Amino acid sequence: MPVLSDNFVNSAVLPRNRDELVIRDSKLAGFALRLRRKADGKASKTFLVFQELPGRDGARKRRKIIIGDHATYPAEKARAEAQSMLQAIDRGDDPAAARAAKKAQPIFEDLIKDFETTHIEKKKPETRKDYRGRIRRNLLPTFKGRRVADITPEMVRSFHAKKHGNPTDANRSLAVLSVMMGRAMELGWRKDNPCMGVRRNKETAREEWLDETDLPKFVKALANVTGTHADLLRFLTVSGWRVSEGRLMTWDMVDLPRLVVRLPDTKTGASARALSTDGATIIDQQAHRVGYVFSGRKGTQPVSYKRLREVLTGVCEAAKIKAITPHALRHTAATWAALSGAEAHELREAFGWKTLAMTGRYVARAESLGRRGAQRTADAMNVLQKPSADVKELGR
Repeated sequence: MPVLSDNFVNSAVLPRNRDELVIRDSKLAGFALRLRRKADGKASKTFLVFQELPGRDGARKRRKIIIGDHATYPAEKARAEAQSMLQAIDRGDDPAAARAAKKAQPIFEDLIKDFETTHIEKKKPETRKDYRGRIRRNLLPTFKGRRVADITPEMVRSFHAKKHGNPTDANRSLAVLSVMMGRAMELGWRKDNPCMGVRRNKETAREEWLDETDLPKFVKALANVTGTHADLLRFLTVSGWRVSEGRLMTWDMVDLPRLVVRLPDTKTGASARALSTDGATIIDQQAHRVGYVFSGRKGTQPVSYKRLREVLTGVCEAAKIKAITPHALRHTAATWAALSGAEAHELREAFGWKTLAMTGRYVARAESLGRRGAQRTADAMNVLQKPSADVKELGR
């Protein structure tokens, strides 16, 4: 009898006059390879374990327990699995029943189906879109077909490490996976959460905004662009709304005479937003009065976010400034509102924040810029004649 190695299995050939052939391993009793002819004439190569069972009248019979196909199980891996099965048989266990029970365990796709109905569907539209996108792009390709109980912390760490090019996306995807694993624990599909202890990536906060140099260039370039997407960009610039709030705004939310829009479902819940006269003018300039306010299809569909990004990139190129995201317009509006003297409570109401915590960063930024400006003025004047000051000549 041969030793069942990868080289032997690769070279094994089924005789023409046989449809099935079982080859036993010379080192491990009970471990074998089965060659079986398929419909296309080729031979499948499957590793087996033979289990001795008591029969009638004291006779013994053998039961074949499938380990797996050679394409899935290399010889050494199959040998280790066979060794484990044979030891279980010696202890009086039934490895076939254990394998059947394990095979019946839910896989990652089953968890996704449950998570969709019990968790995702209860979220806000933008959150639902975010969850589904991360599952589709990141989690499903990594864990597809795996039993939920078999996902280990090492697998999770490996997945997280492979996303090092986008640390924020990696962290957000890990957070979604952690919630899913928590749900698996509730269902009794596993005993622990493999995401616990996985160190998150360090993230750098994105604080893009248009300063006193770039903002005039941007506004001038935007004025030369027409169309619904450009109108939405103008509205976002003057209002500082979140992109989804502007895109999904419908006419039944708008009360132009009162200069207010009642948003039923924002990131922080229902919100009544006051409109500036400029914002109201941009809304009033839209050609239709049904459905979505900013729509290229007479209100039936909101403008495309992808196209909005493309138009914004084009405006930045025309203005010869660094490309920004639509959300940077929100940062810009909040920063300039704070620079213009808006108080924290005014910022919270205007921008739809739930607490004053978010307003603090813009107020602090305004104060910091104010201090820098004051110091530059003092350095230029140098009335105290400080020798270390960088004295600048002022033009007449």
